[in-house]
Amino acid sequence: MNKLLPQEEMSKVCQKREGTIHGRQISVLELPALTRLSEEEMMQETYRCLFLCDPGVHHFILVTPVSPLTNEDKAEMEKIKRIFNSNEHFMVLFITELTVNQSVIDFVESTESQGVVSLYGSWYDVIGLKDQRNSRQISDLFDYIESMKTEPYSLQTYIRAPERRVRRELEEKLRVRDNEIKELQKKIKTLVPEGANLNLVVCGSNRELKTFISNLILNQSERRSELSSECVRRDVELHGRLISLVELPALFNTQLSEEEVMRQTHRCVSLCHPGVHVFIIIIPDAPLNNEDKAEMEKLKRIFSSRINKHIMILIKQNSEHQTEKLNEETQSVIQSFGGRHQFIDLNTQVSVLMEKLEQIVEKNSGVCFSTETLFEAQMEKLLKSDEMKRKIHPLETWFQSQGNDRKI
Repeated sequence: MNKLLPQEEMSKVCQKREGTIHGRQISVLELPALTRLSEEEMMQETYRCLFLCDPGVHHFILVTPVSPLTNEDKAEMEKIKRIFNSNEHFMVLFITELTVNQSVIDFVESTESQGVVSLYGSWYDVIGLKDQRNSRQISDLFDYIESMKTEPYSLQTYIRAPERRVRRELEEKLRVRDNEIKELQKKIKTLVPEGANLNLVVCGSNRELKTFISNLILNQSERRSELSSECVRRDVELHGRLISLVELPALFNTQLSEEEVMRQTHRCVSLCHPGVHVFIIIIPDAPLNNEDKAEMEKLKRIFSSRINKHIMILIKQNSEHQTEKLNEETQSVIQSFGGRHQFIDLNTQVSVLMEKLEQIVEKNSGVCFSTETLFEAQMEKLLKSDEMKRKIHPLETWFQSQGNDRKI
């Protein structure tokens, strides 16, 4: 930056320097190396940089030498990318102490150099410090920067950068997962013939109750001795119709990590091509315990309220103690999932249960809860994330505390 605005010495902190170059009033701020600062110092210096630029930074110029990058260079670039999270406001400026000859051009156009450029978008330029047309290079550089025509990068843009970064990371993960799901669905289509199939997912914290309802629907008597942490799909043909039933493992109070929980929820939906017609939540005819409530809360958090129109809550009763009265808390939970429920016991006719499930499918006009619906639910959850707000709040507080003092 000394080439742009000559000074006797380089400042070690971000300070504003101004000058007139080729008839333009230019303000330049030099940001110190962020990898050499503590987290608190880094936050203060990046805030200082943006605070001194009103209404914001028109462009960040990332200066890099025409030579292989060191590990420190790479770490600095990664940190800048992570903190500011913007492509449209950056340009990479390659600087050589010599003139811009063919070897310099070859270096700038190399795969490694263009990889650096791609991290920050597509804008770059090169300057030779001993080039006879040095003054013209600076003027050309500013013409180039002005041609980019972007809105200033403001403090508010900076405050929202973590949210944008997390959103992009999640979108990328979901895109990868979506591709995996599509591949899985292709395999399923080769195994399952097209027809009027009914896709069901059985949920709940009680494994025995889930096995009971699965066996009841599929008219089977399968027993499992081991607790499974994987989604299990079972198929059967009833009255000329293919029934696909997936048991979702308990999501709360298990050994599953958050990542594994997300993998299993995505898998349970993807196993049901083209989507889930009905989610069946099975609970006992008794006051809900903490595990039951936590499991249902987790289902709601992951699938969002979009799941409500696909929910049927089944209440398992003992044959000798039957009642259709529910306690207030259980009624409240059922209402939070759309209100549909059905009492069942060992004598329940499958045809009666299937009729109730068919009514849900008919009311939804056959529309399923698909992988795309789950993707939308996850994005909605991200945007409403309280944790993200808590992360941004300290930055906003710090910014507001500087509001009456521009002498930083």
